[in-house]
Amino acid sequence: MRSNFEFSLQTPTFWALIRYISERRGYSKNDGILSFTFNEIADTLNRDGVISTDEDIEKARQYFIFRSETLNLHFKSMLMDAAKAEDEFFKLKPLHYENQYLCKLPLNKQKGEMRQIAFFTAIINILAERTLRESNFEEYSVQNLPFEDDPRQLVYILDDDRRFIGSSSRRFDGAFPSIINPIAIWEIKEYYYATTFGSRIADGVFETQLDGYEFKQIEDMHGYHVDHIFFFDAYHTWWDQGKSYLCRIFDALHMGLVDEVIVGKEVLTRWPELLLSYVETKMNQTEE
Repeated sequence: MRSNFEFSLQTPTFWALIRYISERRGYSKNDGILSFTFNEIADTLNRDGVISTDEDIEKARQYFIFRSETLNLHFKSMLMDAAKAEDEFFKLKPLHYENQYLCKLPLNKQKGEMRQIAFFTAIINILAERTLRESNFEEYSVQNLPFEDDPRQLVYILDDDRRFIGSSSRRFDGAFPSIINPIAIWEIKEYYYATTFGSRIADGVFETQLDGYEFKQIEDMHGYHVDHIFFFDAYHTWWDQGKSYLCRIFDALHMGLVDEVIVGKEVLTRWPELLLSYVETKMNQTEE
């Protein structure tokens, strides 16, 4: 999903209020993500001696309802477990082998019996290659994969004179069409076999926000926009253990630090649609 326009143009003051109330009153309970009434927000601020306008409190109330309903109804229903992700991967796997796809099907970082294909990443790669093939994208060939499926390099932005205007601090999981002046970059967080919500997962969420600040700075200073996509999946990790981090991801989306969040099985429909829009953008750039 992309951000809701109504909440995407808010000030740092508003997001400080959202974080403050979330921290003071909690992000979630066992049955789902929380929302708060106007009086609950106002009482929390008054108790702590913090001043806010009625307008911001009302907007925060509306946002908390929107965040709660979207996460409880949409995100929760989209998250897959390992068995479901494996099933979806094996539906797509014949495409890769029968048509001699070029994209990587990487292994996860587990050991023993859990060491196998990284299902979510493989699904993303196969869908990307299928979409590009079927779009007749002119830069596709049997020798050339017109997207980066495992770049393991930083992203660099150059101006029309081939001078550097920015770069990423971290490596990403994919880019279209290249890590040099990409139209889109993406990162993938699949944690099907995680038993606890550890610091590694939490750090990944905060790193995503910092990436967003970097790309936002490049756009503000030079007008170059990179679409920043965050893919994630694993029901147990994100819903049973990490609801507060789902809220942080959702907030980052509406703060403009992430442009698109794709959750679990949503990838099957939304990712091809989104990639086709990037193909159209690339073809328009070529014509210019």
